[in-house]
Formats: sequence, C-alpha cells, structure tokens
Amino acid sequence: MGGDSVDRFMEIILQMKINMAHINETLQQQTFEICQELAAIFEDQRKSLDSHLGAVDAKLKECTAHIEDYRRLYVTLAGVRQKLVQLGSEPSPLPAPLPSETMEGILAWRLDELREQGKL
Repeated sequence: MGGDSVDRFMEIILQMKINMAHINETLQQQTFEICQELAAIFEDQRKSLDSHLGAVDAKLKECTAHIEDYRRLYVTLAGVRQKLVQLGSEPSPLPAPLPSETMEGILAWRLDELREQGKL
C-alpha cells in the first residue's frame, strides 16, 4: 500500500469518525428532546389524575353529607309514621333503612343496588 492510499484510507476513517460523532450528537439531542416532551406529557396527565381524584374526594364528601341527611330524615319520617299509626292511619311503608353504620358499607350496598337495577 502506498503512502497516498494510507492517507486516503485515514481520511475516510477520520470522515467516518466525524460523521459518527455528528450522528451520536444528533441522537443525543433527539433523545433529550423526546425525554422533555414525555416528561411534559407525564406531568400533564399526572395533574389530570390529581384533579380527577380531587373531584372523587369532593363527591365522597358530598355523599357523606347526604348520608347524614338521609339518617336524620329517616328518623323524622319514622316518627311521623308512628304518629300516623297511633292515630289509626295506615301509612305507606318506610323507605329502606341504611344497612350499615359505615360509609364504606353504605356505598357498597348502594353500588350493589344500582348494579342490580342495571343503572351501573
């Protein structure tokens, strides 16, 4: 192999090394940009999930208030019904009492009721 051939071969290798470095740099830059985009998407979706969970929490608090209202109204209605019976009237039956003292039990019972009725 002559000197010119070796020089030409070395130039080709050097050019390949430069090209590979450029490709590697481009790949790293694209990887970095994709990582940033995915991180932004992840953050948006995480915030959305947090928001949804907050909405669920708010509805559960609202359910708790409705359960307490139901309990109070049930006691009042049972008293009115008892007075009607004492006066000789035949009042309508009472609605179903809550089957549990815990919110978890009440929610599970209600979900089962709604499923049986085909509403869920």
